[in-house]
Amino acid sequence: GFCVVNEIKKIKLIDGKGAALDKVAEKTKDEAFRRSYLQERCLRNGDARYAIKILLPECSTDPGRYLKGTVDLAVEAKFLSVLGHPNSIKMRGMASTGHFNEGNFLVLDRLYDTLEQRFRKWGKARRKTKGVVGKITGAKKNKSKLVVDRLHVAHDLASAVKYMHSQKIIYRDIKPENAGFDIRDDIKIFDMGLAKELNESIRTEDGMYKMTGFTGSLRYMAPEVAKSEPYNLAADIYSFGILFWQIMELDPPFVTYSCKMHDDLVVHKGYRPAVDKSWPQAWGDLMRACWSPNPKTRPNFQHVVDVLIEEAHRLAPKEDFNEDMDLSRRSHLLNQARMDKSARTGSAS
Repeated sequence: GFCVVNEIKKIKLIDGKGAALDKVAEKTKDEAFRRSYLQERCLRNGDARYAIKILLPECSTDPGRYLKGTVDLAVEAKFLSVLGHPNSIKMRGMASTGHFNEGNFLVLDRLYDTLEQRFRKWGKARRKTKGVVGKITGAKKNKSKLVVDRLHVAHDLASAVKYMHSQKIIYRDIKPENAGFDIRDDIKIFDMGLAKELNESIRTEDGMYKMTGFTGSLRYMAPEVAKSEPYNLAADIYSFGILFWQIMELDPPFVTYSCKMHDDLVVHKGYRPAVDKSWPQAWGDLMRACWSPNPKTRPNFQHVVDVLIEEAHRLAPKEDFNEDMDLSRRSHLLNQARMDKSARTGSAS
């Protein structure tokens, strides 16, 4: 990587010459409000709300790394400035010096766990639901809640990428390390360094796009991307299918595969993770559809979101649904369901 992220404990407002500002009224009203808002709400119950993303110090002495790092920051700033989804990380501010000047930085929401770290916590919690201890502590209810919580996370991630796709943006790097939990424990997708806006000028006759191949992380990379063939939004669907399997299994896929084995077995021969036979059929059907070797047969994220909402409702009936979700996530999930239903009704009329 080219950047480091550090939490922000205090914000001191300064003017363009570096002098401290006692009053932010010298700025425009809108900018003044946003700057003072960040300053006053920098902490929540003693915990940092925000983080600063800057280039690693060693990049300043390496022109190649410096250029790549500044480009990554510029790309991320470009996309985060236009993306407004509850499960995409928010950019709260950026350096006023411009993208390619020394001292460039982004101010983002602070995340406290990556999804990768949360897997370990979920795995520990799941182990407690088994055996004699599990029977004593009411494991059935705890196990059910754990499953529903993971479905909520899968839904929220799918919803975030669905929104990107609606803006003709392909993410290209879906993996546990690029999703994390904020101060309210809401999942956020972050790191837009590999995101790309689809342009008709690179579109092929069969609906694919000529983009850089072998982009992202091999374990979650769609076969067509690994082969450096033209691809489209369906590449993100493949990646999500692999990640959804991991969210439910709580183990990384293809963990024993070397790069050569992965290329041979997964990319060219269609090997996929084994779907647990005890899982509901809807989960397996969704995973298999998402990781189909043929991108044209993969579903879109609207279908993914619909299935995950239905599964969450099925496993947590209405009287338990409210209990198992925090208010923000519950309202977002239900609002999203209403919006999706309204959109489908409108398009059908």
